[in-house]
Amino acid sequence: MHKRLLLVLVMALSTLATTATVVPPAANAATLSYVNRVEVAITKYTNVERKARSRVAVRWHSCVDRYAEGWSGHLASTGRFYHRSWRSITSGCHRSYASENIAKYRFGSSGMSADALAKTIVRMWMNSSGHRANLLASKARLTGVGVRKSGSYYVIVQNFTT
Repeated sequence: MHKRLLLVLVMALSTLATTATVVPPAANAATLSYVNRVEVAITKYTNVERKARSRVAVRWHSCVDRYAEGWSGHLASTGRFYHRSWRSITSGCHRSYASENIAKYRFGSSGMSADALAKTIVRMWMNSSGHRANLLASKARLTGVGVRKSGSYYVIVQNFTT
């Protein structure tokens, strides 16, 4: 694992969530892109943190994932970095709860494994009270993760719902 000093910006948002699946169906590590491996690993490390605190594991959910993918794409393409209203997720996925964690992580030329990046992002969220609350929320049951490149940064969005 390569260690790099990188600029990290992290922001937190509201809490709303419920059911979930651990990884996308038919996720085969050998055929997934780097970004997809990061997304799957973020869910894995989220569940490591949740299980260590006696929380139910979250599961991947296609609707929640579409919102995370879409928002990470929007943030990456606009160069902006902010949370959206959780109401779009609850309404669009027919859920009563939603929350969102976002991160912006500068990458270097030496590279970092997908697993190491995911572990770093989850650790950053665990060190932020708002993100930690979202990640460990007892209402959270479903999740989706989106990761996009934007210049020299990765923009990461993780959504949770009930």
